[in-house]
This record gives sequence, structure tokens and C-alpha cells, in this order.
Amino acid sequence: MLKKFEVQNFMGFKENLVFDLTTNKKYSSNIEMIEKNTIKKALIFGQNSSGKSNLCYALMDITLHLVDKEKLLVPNNIFLNADSDTPYAVFKYHFLFGTKKVVYEYAKKSSMELCYEKLYVNDTLVLEYNYYDYTHNFIKIAGTENLNKMHLQPQLSMLKYIYSNTVQAQDSIIKQLIEFANGMLYFKSLLDGNRYMGYRLGSEDLASIILNKNKLQDFQIFLHEMGLDYSLVPIRNLTGMPAIGVRFPSGKVVEFSQVISSGTKTLWLFYCWLLEFENIKFLVIDEFDAYYHYDLSLKVLSLVNKYTNLQSVITTHTTFLMRKEVTRPDCCFIINNSNKIAPICKLTKKEIRESNNLEKMYRDGEFVSW
Repeated sequence: MLKKFEVQNFMGFKENLVFDLTTNKKYSSNIEMIEKNTIKKALIFGQNSSGKSNLCYALMDITLHLVDKEKLLVPNNIFLNADSDTPYAVFKYHFLFGTKKVVYEYAKKSSMELCYEKLYVNDTLVLEYNYYDYTHNFIKIAGTENLNKMHLQPQLSMLKYIYSNTVQAQDSIIKQLIEFANGMLYFKSLLDGNRYMGYRLGSEDLASIILNKNKLQDFQIFLHEMGLDYSLVPIRNLTGMPAIGVRFPSGKVVEFSQVISSGTKTLWLFYCWLLEFENIKFLVIDEFDAYYHYDLSLKVLSLVNKYTNLQSVITTHTTFLMRKEVTRPDCCFIINNSNKIAPICKLTKKEIRESNNLEKMYRDGEFVSW
């Protein structure tokens, strides 16, 4: 699990932003959202341009150099904060793997150019690799004794190099870290295209995903549960490709993609990724409900929360979701454009009770005590 994340000098984050997922609150509701005092289901609220999307990209940056998965590269001219003279951005991930505390820190000049990497296990430094000053390198990891460690290119992570060229025990920190990165997924609204990062490689149109998995009937049931009733049938579209059709009471069949709303298109994308949730370790969804009615937002979030195997970070503008049916006060975070993010339970002098109307408190400006 990810317990804490820090990022500095990346995109809009000039100062160090600390996203702390630890909690000591003892709320009685939604206890499955907390494991070993770590938040597994985080909701992030914030005004426009407060940094929600930037944080999503920052969280997923680790996948760009550790694993061979789908990449969304931030352009080099905006990768570093434009108001800073520091020539690199710093990322720091605090993990808990079993009983071991693991900290992975690295710096980058661009999306794919590393400056250094550091790895700590239970506060002990076990790896330090500097891509520009090879005299300060230090590696104390089992299996690396005979590995050629000199003069790696900045585009090749030492951690990834070790994982690919040594036999690591099943419980090794390197293996657990790489496997966590392999299980990370980010996606956002369909109206931005089926853009995603991590988890797998390549693209497949949404109709093909459902048809190839023989999930058309299941998709129809899913839509019905979301309040949308369609009679779905497999068809060939005008280009002769397999597609999903909607059969109307008149008997006429029209291609599904041509008759649905923006919200339904977004829901379609969500369903396709939902089919993979059992295998995902860390899920990031940006503006997941930008085109949803608030009731639909509630239903979709409830579905995500059922998957206790994955840790999720979801951004939203829908304050209606600040309710005990789907979250807790320590799982609701507010981010502002001053490089600060914190759960609402830490942003007020009042003791938050489970009976409090969190949305009303938010709209009344209660959560402002940074």
C-alpha cells in the first residue's frame, strides 16, 4: 500500500506537496476503507486549477520508468515548475509491504530522464544511484553482487535493471515494488479519449473489449443498475467492424455510440475498466464523474469501494459525495493551489461527528484551517 506521497518542482507543484494517506481516526462507518491505519479509498476535492490533475500525473510517474506499460508523457517544457530554477523534480513514495516500510525517492529532469534513485527499507538506505556522479553509488540488495552497475543511462532505472537481470525472492522489496507499479492504472473521462496510463499496453475500442470478453449482456445489466435501460445487440457498423447496437421497440437498430449521452459514454469507459479491477493494485481516476448526475456518481463510487483489493485515489467536484454512504471524513481530501492537501477532518477546529453534514460544512467554508 501507498502510505504517503511527496512531490516537488513538478508541473504546478513548486513547493513540496505531501499527500499523507495515514490516519488514526476511529470512525465506525466504512471501516473497510482503512487498512493498517492507511486510507485505501481517497476522494480529492478542489477548485479548478487547484492541482487535482497534476497530482494524478505525479502519482503515476513511477510507472513511466519502472514498468513497460502505457505511458502519458508530460511535455518536457511543462514537466518542471515554470517558476523554479531547480533543474529537476523530486518524487517520494512511502510504501508498506507487509511489515516493511519502504521509501522510494527519485529525481527527474523530464518524464523519462532520471537524475538519481534512492531506496530505503525500514529507514535503512539499501540503494543510491546517481546517474551523473557514479562515485556515490551504493547498492546493498541480495542478488546484485555480480551485476554490472556502472554507467546506466538516465532513461534506465537501476531498480528496473536489477529486477530484469537478477533472480529476486518472492518477498523481495524490488519485486514487490515493481509488481505494485505493474498494477497501477490511471484513466479519465472518455471525452478526452480513452486515455490511460499504466496497467497494460496498447489501445482497444470499447465495443471490442465488451464483445471479445462476451460481456454484452453483463454490460446491459450494469447499465440497468445505473438507471439506463437499453436493449443491446452485437452488430456490424457502417465500416463492417464489430460494434454494439441498440434495438428500439420499433425493431430498428442503431449503433450504441451514436445515440448515447456524454455521461453514458463515460460510464461505458468505466465499465470496460471495471472488468479489470480485480487485478489492479492502485487506481487513479481523474474527474470520474464530470458528466454524471450526482446519483449516478454515488452509484459508481459505491462500485469502486466494493473492491477492497485495490487502493484508489479519485478526484471530483461533486460535493454530494461527502456522505457516510461512500466515504469518511478522513478519506475526503481538499487540495488548494498553495501546494497543500489534507483530509477535511484536519481542516477544522470542530470535532467531526458521523452525523455531521460534511457537504454543508464544506459549502459554508468550514474547512479552511491550513
